Amino acid sequence: MIKHIFVIFSFLIAGCNANESFIDPLDPKFENISFNVVQKKLKIDAELPDYVLSLTNKWFDQKVKIDGFDGEMKFTISDYLQETSSISDGKRVDISLSFIVVLNKPILSQTQIIEGTVFSFGTLTGNFSLVEFDTVIQNTQSDLFLRLSRDLKSKI
Repeated sequence: MIKHIFVIFSFLIAGCNANESFIDPLDPKFENISFNVVQKKLKIDAELPDYVLSLTNKWFDQKVKIDGFDGEMKFTISDYLQETSSISDGKRVDISLSFIVVLNKPILSQTQIIEGTVFSFGTLTGNFSLVEFDTVIQNTQSDLFLRLSRDLKSKI
């Protein structure tokens, strides 16, 4: 009988000490976006969290391609908003990002402006840890850039 109580007590203690997150972080897979220009520039006019800043640089450096003979592409992040709110039995994070792309081809005297705003949200309900909610925020930020990539590709 004492062995059974010891085993049950051990499971309870182990269950209380488990700090493993049940939410896996996303590893976003971006598609290449190609612009018919010879030069690209990134400008960030908004204050970005560290993870979003690293996502921005990774996406821009690795997935935004240029393949032209003339012109310049200037990609600007003009606004970033992240709000956390309480919902019944949980939390919600809403994130939005506004961008402007200016394609300038001086030889052809052409300038094209592409503007857009993308939104994403994530929720977590029930009992959860701060680490799990941080993972939800990071996944929402990753999803935001997937949406940005798709939206921009559709407007080219």
